[in-house]
Amino acid sequence: MYYFFNVVNNNIRWIMNKKEYKKIVEKNIEKESPIKNVLIAFISGGFAGLFAELITNYYIGWLNLYISDAYLMTFITFVTIGSILTGFGIFDKVLSVVKCGLIVPASGFANTMTSSAMDTRSEGFIKGIGASIFKLAGSIILYGVIFGIIFGYIRSVIL
Repeated sequence: MYYFFNVVNNNIRWIMNKKEYKKIVEKNIEKESPIKNVLIAFISGGFAGLFAELITNYYIGWLNLYISDAYLMTFITFVTIGSILTGFGIFDKVLSVVKCGLIVPASGFANTMTSSAMDTRSEGFIKGIGASIFKLAGSIILYGVIFGIIFGYIRSVIL
């Protein structure tokens, strides 16, 4: 192996050759099948959709909510479940098995918010949690609102 060092601020940093580093990475990272990952995500996302439909039908049938209110309550349910699972450290373990099947719905949004808040909770409620809860989800909210406005305008012009 070829190493060389770099002196930065009187600290010696050992730097590995890029070819050697690439060999070590390729040896230690297992190869994943994209087709298998797509099928797993498709099936797990389908089960998430089925679960959402069951919850929505429960809210409509048993709690006598209007359909728009039932959709909102279903979204809130997914955010709550995603936040709780993230808080207990279960969401990332489940996500490693089901791939993107759960990151796309509202549970993924809840995961980004909760994990950002958990990373900075030691800094306090204001400077920690309050300042960084939307750090990862902020771009989702921003572009969701922007494209919602754009596509809403396009739809209003076309129809």
